[in-house]
Order: sequence, then structure tokens, then C-alpha cells
Amino acid sequence: MTGATRARLAGNSNNSNTASAATLEQQIFAMINAERAKNGLVDLEWSESVATVARMHSADMAHEKFFGHRGSDGSMVDDRADRAGLGTWRTIGENIAYMRGFEDPAALAVEKWLESPAHRKNLLGPNWKESAVGVSVTADGTYYMTEVFLLRK
Repeated sequence: MTGATRARLAGNSNNSNTASAATLEQQIFAMINAERAKNGLVDLEWSESVATVARMHSADMAHEKFFGHRGSDGSMVDDRADRAGLGTWRTIGENIAYMRGFEDPAALAVEKWLESPAHRKNLLGPNWKESAVGVSVTADGTYYMTEVFLLRK
């Protein structure tokens, strides 16, 4: 089954990958808010301006074929937020994931983030107000995912 999923994704056009990415972004975001609710926390608010920062980093990792918090240009999440014009903010955080060959990459990303103490702290941080997810899918079916968390001043 996994091979079929990869083959199907590899054969998709970029428009299909974009649609798939947008769906995954919303799925991941909903799963995170469900987990926050289970822990007595308020939902995060989706922010398109934060999504721009997350998508920018996922696209960079996919295009340059690397995985890390530091962008191919040496930028970190705070640099990317400033470059995207997010304005004044107090705190910013970022979780990243990548994978290929899994039938439910959204669920796996959230599961693995929850298993990691540092990533879990971001997902369940009580002070975060805004967040968004950016997903980029390469032609071979590799998923690059970034979630950015933001607390404005």
C-alpha cells in the first residue's frame, strides 16, 4: 500500500501536490488543536501570515533537499518571520518534519512531534495564540512540514 501511495503522488501534477499540501496543512492544524483541547488548552488561531512563513520554509527544504531549522540561506524562523513582515512579536517557535512513503503523513507528523519533549512543548504551549502549518510535497512524494507558533506583543 505504501508503495502505491508514493507512486500515485509521484505521478501527480504540481497542482495536485499543492491541493494535497493544503489539505494536509489543515489536517495537521486540526489534529494539534484536538490534542490541545484534550489537554485543557484553547485552540490556536490559524494565521495566513504565519502560514506564509511556514510554507516558505517547507518549500525551501523541499527545493534544496535538506531538513533543518536553518534555511538554505542561513535564516532561522525569526529571520523568516521578519522577512515576511509579521511585525512585532514576542515569541516564535517552529516544528519541522519530513517523510516519504507513509499513508497518513499528517497523523504521523503530529504523533512524532508529541513523542518529542521539545516539539510537544511547542504543540501544547499555553502561551501560543497564533499558528499555521506549511507543507511542501516533492515529485517523489516526500513531505516537508513546518508549523510555526507565534505570540505577538
